Amino acid sequence: MKKIALATTALFMLSAGAASAADLAARPYTKAPVPVAAVYNWTGFYIGADVGYGWGRSTGIGANAAGLLPAPYSLDPSGVIGGGFIGGNYQINNVVLGIEADWQAADLNQSGTFANTIGTMYTYRTKVSDYGSVRGRLGLAFDRWMVFGTAGAAWGHWETSYALSGFPPFVTASADSKVGWTAGAGIEYAFAPNWLGRVEYRYTDLGTASFVNLATNSSELGNKVTINDVRFGIAYKFGGGAPVVAKY
Repeated sequence: MKKIALATTALFMLSAGAASAADLAARPYTKAPVPVAAVYNWTGFYIGADVGYGWGRSTGIGANAAGLLPAPYSLDPSGVIGGGFIGGNYQINNVVLGIEADWQAADLNQSGTFANTIGTMYTYRTKVSDYGSVRGRLGLAFDRWMVFGTAGAAWGHWETSYALSGFPPFVTASADSKVGWTAGAGIEYAFAPNWLGRVEYRYTDLGTASFVNLATNSSELGNKVTINDVRFGIAYKFGGGAPVVAKY
């Protein structure tokens, strides 16, 4: 009887072990899923305002109406800028595509005295009154932070004035840039669901303008204006937007 009991027990244990092994083989090991945190969603339209400081370069050649007796010059107008912007973003993973338009009122000005080819002294003064742009944007988002680059078309209004030194009034030509461009980069931070702050650097080329004034026997052979600026802005984004799942 004792031998029969031992044999029965051994057989039961072997059967249980085989069943457990088969069960484990039928359920392969899998890692537990790693939770992925939701991050800020940059998709949406926004409107904002900015203020900053600009410094530029105004170069050209003044002459008489026939284009003779040239007096080349180079000025560095600078001053405060401020304006607004409007745009929209669309986020794909951590890539943010966007388009934006802006306009800046400006007070960039400088004057200087330069000589023509026979030594006659002329005073030149350039004042940039406003400029704007329409641009594409490409950003990389890291939750509430985004770095971006931007480039597109630009236009602006400035005037360069001319006078014999000591003999005002100035002869003024208002210039309207027909073709220009701008490019820059910046960083944005979403400090609240609907509020964005930014710092941005931009370089803007407003093109070249010329004129001939027979009444004053004067001409401009090509006044070129470029601007560097740094801006600080704040924007309101419409719609908080559902958070996106980070995949980076």
